[in-house]
Amino acid sequence: MEWNKDAEDAIRQIPMPESMKYMTILYAEKIARKRERAKVSMDEVRQTGIDYRDLFGDTLMRGFREFSAKGGVDPEVSLNEGPKLYQFELCHMRFAGCTRQLVDVVPLAQKIDEKLREWRVTEMIADKFDVPFLPHTKFTVSISSCPNNCTAAEVKDIGIHGVAVPVFSHPEQCTQCGKCADICVDKAIIMGKDGPVIVKKHCSLCGACAIECPQGAMAIAERGYRMMVGGHFGRWHRIGRELFKLGDEEKVMKALEAAIELLRDKAGSEEHLYHLVDRYGLEPLYTKLI
Repeated sequence: MEWNKDAEDAIRQIPMPESMKYMTILYAEKIARKRERAKVSMDEVRQTGIDYRDLFGDTLMRGFREFSAKGGVDPEVSLNEGPKLYQFELCHMRFAGCTRQLVDVVPLAQKIDEKLREWRVTEMIADKFDVPFLPHTKFTVSISSCPNNCTAAEVKDIGIHGVAVPVFSHPEQCTQCGKCADICVDKAIIMGKDGPVIVKKHCSLCGACAIECPQGAMAIAERGYRMMVGGHFGRWHRIGRELFKLGDEEKVMKALEAAIELLRDKAGSEEHLYHLVDRYGLEPLYTKLI
């Protein structure tokens, strides 16, 4: 679609990570088509800016501006640079935060990167493959800042989600407005006569109820990580198996080291972690977490 020159310059001033710049361009073009205009003008760009501010809020937009001012280097790109046979996939929180984030994915990825280099994982994988390397040769670590599956963690060698344990901590402040139950997509909250009741077996530990509670009656008691192992994409895809639903950073690192040791000791030529999880189950990993 054609653009007026001033609009073309202005759309790039909307603070967005590079991977999202095209989204704002396409959105402005959609508005122009809806208005039956042949070219995108400043009117459409202004509306695009307004709509994205409404979507993300002032705090997140300020974070995008600061990210852009610092050069806008994608930390995922930095982590994956160089000759490595492992890679990271991080959720969009990595740019400037997210309204649903429970953990910061970048520092955790940096610590894992240090360990994978220390354990010489690239050399280990290289020595186990008898064919030329391709992208799917890589060992993939996926990290999402909340239980949402923005990075498809369930089909990666290692999938990590940020999680939070909600509690009904201040019943005296509860007005029984029901917002906690409304916001829970897992239907894990039932409104009782004394306030919300959390059905733990249905709770995915997203913390949304505590984050959205207008009275502060709900709170987050603990933050941590959910970890899945042995996922795989492709023709013989596998959904990773949950190793634990809630653990701290130390537990994540122990589990990661156990997974690498299993690969080093048991993997045959061209085998991935999912082959070993299929063959041995999770027991070899659990024993290292005790």
